[in-house]
Amino acid sequence: MDSDLTRTWRRMRPEPRLLHLDSAAAGRSSWAVLDAVTTHLRAEASDGGYVAAAAAAGTLDTARAHVLELLGWETGTVALVHSAHDALHRLLLGWGADLPVTVLHAAGEYGPNLAVLQELGVGSASVEDRHAGGRHTPDPAAFASAIARQRPDLVHLTALGSHVGTVQPVEEVVAVCHAAGVPVVVDAAQSFGHVDATTSADVVYGTSRKWLAGPRGAGFVAVRTGVAQRLGLSRDPEPREPQEASIAARVGFAAALAQHVDLGPAAVRAGLAARGRRTREQLAELPGWEVVEALDEASATVTLRPPAGVDPAGVRARLIAEDGIVTTAAGVERAPGEMTGPVLRVSPHLDATDADVDRLAAALARQG
Repeated sequence: MDSDLTRTWRRMRPEPRLLHLDSAAAGRSSWAVLDAVTTHLRAEASDGGYVAAAAAAGTLDTARAHVLELLGWETGTVALVHSAHDALHRLLLGWGADLPVTVLHAAGEYGPNLAVLQELGVGSASVEDRHAGGRHTPDPAAFASAIARQRPDLVHLTALGSHVGTVQPVEEVVAVCHAAGVPVVVDAAQSFGHVDATTSADVVYGTSRKWLAGPRGAGFVAVRTGVAQRLGLSRDPEPREPQEASIAARVGFAAALAQHVDLGPAAVRAGLAARGRRTREQLAELPGWEVVEALDEASATVTLRPPAGVDPAGVRARLIAEDGIVTTAAGVERAPGEMTGPVLRVSPHLDATDADVDRLAAALARQG
């Protein structure tokens, strides 16, 4: 699986010191992103931070336009923020006259998102997932039933989980919610730049550092124009863009977005889906470890359930120390309503090869 796109992705960035199979945590930035960040920092040193920020305004406007383009929206407002976590916090605080009182979500909702709701005093309720073969998929009909029983102020969906690489049926759930007049917020931190981002949701937020391979410390929240008019809210949600921020990180995010658009989002999605499918096929043969997703799932996030008695956190540490391989150990706090035990997450990007995955499989086999 060494396509032209694979070779291009590899050529665009520094040679890794470790085998990086952890893009769902933080992707490896390209030379162009690194140059954009350092060029802006030099401008801050030579011209002053505020003059440099003013000079970067056009670049950041282009980044906002690219976010809307990738969402498939003709109009909308995009705020550049510190992270996906920051985006959700600011979104809820800028919702309108009052915070939403109740939020409905899937059972497999990302744990830190639930913590934000709790921190702000927002009530939440979950809809049970449809575990067809253990695939961690929420049932749109279950959302319809839950809304009919007690209408929430909004529905929050995570398009692709942190704990499992199953792409969620966002559009089907959005259709059900909109039919009932309920707005939908989508966490696209794991899906943006990875799987199809186009959506009819009302609000989408995400981050720079994962599949787009931009810098840490930058993210976005996008609000579709006319949400208030269509759904009877007092006004469109208005998350405030923090002015005291790393403009260099935002400029790097802009460079990552531009590269993604230039490479072709559809081609990137197809390449990542193919890499994920091939990785699952290779790791499915590994004794004792269980691949959680369907082999042909359209994502490059691969989740491994460990053999009995094996601690994924310890495995991850040994993989780095002994084999030079970077993965993620995901604990139950990532999806407390769904996970029953920790897992090992493997998330290769376009530059990963079959030989890289074979190296991981050999290392896991040695560790038991």
